[in-house]
Amino acid sequence: MDNNSNNQCQCIYQKAIQAVEGGTSFKIDFRSRSLKLNGKPIIQDGKYEGELGVPCCSEDEFLANVEELYRIYKHSVPSERSESKSRRYFMALPEKSLNDDAMLFGERRDKAQVELELYVLCQILGGIKWNPETMGKWFWQSSKDKDLVILRNWIEKIESNNN
Repeated sequence: MDNNSNNQCQCIYQKAIQAVEGGTSFKIDFRSRSLKLNGKPIIQDGKYEGELGVPCCSEDEFLANVEELYRIYKHSVPSERSESKSRRYFMALPEKSLNDDAMLFGERRDKAQVELELYVLCQILGGIKWNPETMGKWFWQSSKDKDLVILRNWIEKIESNNN
């Protein structure tokens, strides 16, 4: 019975990853600042109950962490479920392009995807700011992997104006 009180101490980030590991479907939307698990809103319009579980960090730490999470995601092992997702913010390698090591020891794609996307969402909610001098005007591209791109409109809510 005390196991339940343990679960309530966990934060949104860890709970979501465990849920996805257990087969729960997820949907993350950077623009609407939302996370749904099995269709149930956990974060909606940037509002949530409890702790996110991802500490705020500097721009350099944020980008380094995203690069590491992306490296894991890019080389993760796809499943039928992960491949049927309609929205993907980041590109991963197709199964035929993965090496033997990745196939044997790689992370499951859906788990790697939720870790990466939810990390970015938590940092957005935690107040990470877009810095045009270091990140570019419209997007940031990793120097370590040109496939890794973060769009400015994921981080900032840019209102369109018809000038």
